[in-house]
Amino acid sequence: MGTVGSMHVYDDVAAELVEPALDEVVRELDRLEALFSTYRPDSEVSRINAGELALAAASEEVLDVFDACTWLEQVSAGAFDVRPDGPAGAVDPAGFVKGWATERAAAALTRHGLEHWYVSVGGDIVMHGEPAPGARWDVGIADPLHPGTLRATLHVEAGAVATSGTAERGLHLWDTRHGGTAHALASVTVAGPSLTWADAFATTVFVMGRSGLGWLERFEGYHAVAVCLDGELVCTSALAA
Repeated sequence: MGTVGSMHVYDDVAAELVEPALDEVVRELDRLEALFSTYRPDSEVSRINAGELALAAASEEVLDVFDACTWLEQVSAGAFDVRPDGPAGAVDPAGFVKGWATERAAAALTRHGLEHWYVSVGGDIVMHGEPAPGARWDVGIADPLHPGTLRATLHVEAGAVATSGTAERGLHLWDTRHGGTAHALASVTVAGPSLTWADAFATTVFVMGRSGLGWLERFEGYHAVAVCLDGELVCTSALAA
């Protein structure tokens, strides 16, 4: 996926019980990247773009992702777009897949009986259980305007946190509605129960700009913090309260 990941387990168990679970997470991430990567010519997404594979003939997982992307395109009035280069361009579900794949892969830790952990891929984090009895997870929000510093910290009990912005990759998100890169905000961080949707919503709200914070309010359980270009911190109403 062109990024780094880490896994952290807080259960008091022997290493030989943890290592198979970690290995399964990595194998699943590799498998899903092989399906969706636009950098691998043999992936299903690359074959679809090359005209070698009809979307209807793709695997069930690819169809599920494209169904979700189509729904998100519709409810966001095109702010989220699986064709970043326009209607005739190649499909690229990267704005959805990273969170979806990370959440699916991380579930292996629970299947192996682990209860207290988090998995982070490219800064998108899914958490389970508690880091210590009665404790919450503290997730720092990087300051996109001052690299190497934190702008804020979220205190969450469980679930997921995802960030979309310019701190790591510069202007890389395309707003097909206006024919240019999205640049109304410096970053958007979304917290919620599912990393799949926290990641997808973060991308969508970033493209929308400040109005996206109001749009996100319709989705129960999801909250956002945005860093504006002038450094102002704005958030959805539940966090503001």
